[in-house]
Amino acid sequence: MNLRKSILFAGLLFTAGTTAVYAQSGNVKKAKTNFGKFDELKAANTVALGKANLTTAQEAIDAAVVHEKTQNDPEAWTIYSLVYANIANVDSNADAAVKAAEGIKKATELDADKKNAENIKVAGQTLGQFRFNQGVAAWDKQDYKTAYDEFTGALDYLPGDTTLTYYSGLAAVQNKDFDKAIERYKALVPVKEYSSHKAVVLDLPKLYLSKKDTTSALQAAAEAVTAYPNDNDAVVQNIELNLITGNEAKIVTDIENQLAKDASNKNLHYYLGLAYGSAGQPDKALASYQKALEIDPNYLEANTNAAVVIMNSGRDELIALNDDKTLAPKDYNAKVAALKQKIGRALPFLEKSVELDPKNVDALRNLKNYYDFMQDEAKAAEVQAKIDASN
Repeated sequence: MNLRKSILFAGLLFTAGTTAVYAQSGNVKKAKTNFGKFDELKAANTVALGKANLTTAQEAIDAAVVHEKTQNDPEAWTIYSLVYANIANVDSNADAAVKAAEGIKKATELDADKKNAENIKVAGQTLGQFRFNQGVAAWDKQDYKTAYDEFTGALDYLPGDTTLTYYSGLAAVQNKDFDKAIERYKALVPVKEYSSHKAVVLDLPKLYLSKKDTTSALQAAAEAVTAYPNDNDAVVQNIELNLITGNEAKIVTDIENQLAKDASNKNLHYYLGLAYGSAGQPDKALASYQKALEIDPNYLEANTNAAVVIMNSGRDELIALNDDKTLAPKDYNAKVAALKQKIGRALPFLEKSVELDPKNVDALRNLKNYYDFMQDEAKAAEVQAKIDASN
């Protein structure tokens, strides 16, 4: 997975026009002026042209924060934090990032009247961007522990940032630190406007399962359906989790209750088919898929699953026939012929699936398997050619 390489933040950028509160003397003034010029060039996407100003600002502010008259000046330390946060970003300089963090801490401690709060915040945001960039670099190297640490460190300066929260969660997942991953994902569940919200709520049950916490997984899966009631992945996940935890009767009852209120909902019939199929009731599963197809004959998934139910049932019967060594050849052949007729019911569903999605390799393979079973070599070869052409 490729991570986005930058984050956006709002705040008061430090420019010459916004620095009237700073001491207008000596090195503080020199640092302020040169940083303002750098910041203007940075805003114009010409950072390289401003590096000389940034270096001059660095030299001046280094002198200011050790001078007896300005060593405890919150304005000077704010400039210090801004300068070093930008050096960290421009040069990917970890040492500068440490100094920026120290500057932010010192400026915050000294800024009793909060006159510098906005610019201290901007310094933090800039340092947060540096930590974010370091996290992305670590992710690209598959160093997921470092990536998590960097993304989490960035959150200290950009609290509540959804991208950072999600990326730190992803890094924790890759590092198999599921407790931390769950913590991050849970923080995003209430943020419904987040662009990756659906991915978060769908993945959260899986994280709980990784910890063998089925109770929380079931709860999270149910919440995913509540958040996205028409999303196939959310509904199917909820069904599957309930089935593997022995709640077949509950999930079937839940869907049937919904159908009682909305009998024309094709998706509910389809989901009921999934539930019956997973519960080992193929006849009821097929009937449910057929109900869905009565409502919408072009329902791809229902066509596919109806065909699969029929073919799987035929496969099981064929295995039983082959295992029955007591059958005379005549009886065996008669039963195979009857079985082919039974499996023949799958063909309309298989053909419809391919018609609806001609390049769907799974649909084509299902159709080829059908012709293989029917021993129709010409048709099987024809479908295989389509499979080969789609690869």
